[in-house]
Amino acid sequence: MRVLGIVGALIAITIHHSLCLQINIPLTANANKSRHSYLLAQPTTTNTDTIKHQHSTSSRQLALQALIETPKSKDLNPVTRLESTITFLQADKRDRAFARNLVSTTSRRLGQIDAVLSKCCDTYPPTGKFSSIVQACLRLGTAQILFLNTPSFAAVKETIDELKKSQKVPIPVPVIKFCNAVLRRVGREGEELLKETSLIQNLSPFLYDGLINAYGEEKTHQIVHQLMDDTSHSKVDLSINMYGLQGEEREQRIKDVINTFTESDQNFESVSLLPNDSIRIVKCANTGKVSEWPLYNEGIWWVQDVSSTLPAIALTSTLTKQYGDIQGLHVIDCCAAPGGKTSQLLSAGFQVTAIESSARRSRRLKENIERIQLNEKCKLIVSPGQNWLPEENDMPIVGVLVDAPCSASGTGNKNPDALRRSNFGNLLETQELLANHFTDNVLKPGGLLVYATCSLHPEESEHQILNLIQKGTMQTIPFKKGEIPGFDDAIDENGWLRVLPGTLEGDLKECDGFFVARLVKV
Repeated sequence: MRVLGIVGALIAITIHHSLCLQINIPLTANANKSRHSYLLAQPTTTNTDTIKHQHSTSSRQLALQALIETPKSKDLNPVTRLESTITFLQADKRDRAFARNLVSTTSRRLGQIDAVLSKCCDTYPPTGKFSSIVQACLRLGTAQILFLNTPSFAAVKETIDELKKSQKVPIPVPVIKFCNAVLRRVGREGEELLKETSLIQNLSPFLYDGLINAYGEEKTHQIVHQLMDDTSHSKVDLSINMYGLQGEEREQRIKDVINTFTESDQNFESVSLLPNDSIRIVKCANTGKVSEWPLYNEGIWWVQDVSSTLPAIALTSTLTKQYGDIQGLHVIDCCAAPGGKTSQLLSAGFQVTAIESSARRSRRLKENIERIQLNEKCKLIVSPGQNWLPEENDMPIVGVLVDAPCSASGTGNKNPDALRRSNFGNLLETQELLANHFTDNVLKPGGLLVYATCSLHPEESEHQILNLIQKGTMQTIPFKKGEIPGFDDAIDENGWLRVLPGTLEGDLKECDGFFVARLVKV
């Protein structure tokens, strides 16, 4: 049997029959299986700054448990499952960083990993009592061998060691031997098998076909390569709290933050200023968790992808041009958690009503607003946005920002589960409800609506705005070149912003996908 190498016939037969009984996976490989033809060529294995096999095995144990899907945890993506465990929070920063990288890389490259594993045994994915942990183990080991440059012997040995102690119910020896044999084969043949795969295997046909139809092959190629960039996890964008600052004071705040990070002993690889005045931090493997970074407790900054800043910038710049002094004006931030855009609006001087339908997410929103010490200027409403109406004694509303719930495909690099979504579910209906509700029932004539999604699908973005405009009560206020530094090339023919990962120049090539439209009620 090829996966076992040369072993005694009796042992091989015993293992084979035992495995068929325990997890229903034949040991033999079928090298002649038919293969799908893919459009994008597979690049060489990425070399990252991952801490390799010298890590303590606790990192792999954390990753292994996070990759096991159970009925209780299936609604959470693996990275969220990892970061919500007490064991992870109590681990040292090097182990946390390594565990997070293991989980995110495995999730991001899942299609290619499964394609390779399907060539290393006749039946994949596994079935039977131990199928979930077996699949998690094989995926984790394969990710290390093929994408994290971990020496094969170390990846196999240490992953199998974690499998042996991973559950209260002992894993049967034949199952352990099977996983060991498959991973050893991946170590021998994986590089060649990987060449037969494609990056687009990590995307659902629903997403890939949607990208091709919307943007064509060339731009889709750029988008997919950026979504699959295994180094993007090391880059963190920060927005700066500018509350009460003007002119030179704002410039000095930015310089002070950059200098503080540059001189910090937290071991940051680089600190740079982006065109929109966000600051990009490039972490090292042992930089430590965000809450330990300089000026965090002082509320001077918050984490926010550069693309995610665009809706609030659009709302703020337009109202500033319209009113001059915007201090104390009342705006709505709908679908507000985790609070980046709410923080931007508060920092600009607005009085903000932040609406969030999820009680769990609203708690995080509340914590973030309290940390930047602007909670007194913010009213938090826990309710579906389409059910909310202003009270009679509320201040007049001059603008609404709707960051609508969406497929989140533009954030696929950070949230790989979004890459495998197979349909819209009820999202299109929710988006339409929100846009129509705030247009019809909240905004007065002259009021401003900024509609945004982090989706790459036009159905969730451009199509929703076209439908809204056709009703005759809203008109586009087009974005103009130079209005938002660095994003001129993202302005489309309608005057809306369509940010596509991997398509902008310089540092902005690495950003989330986003859509922003700005409209006024007539």
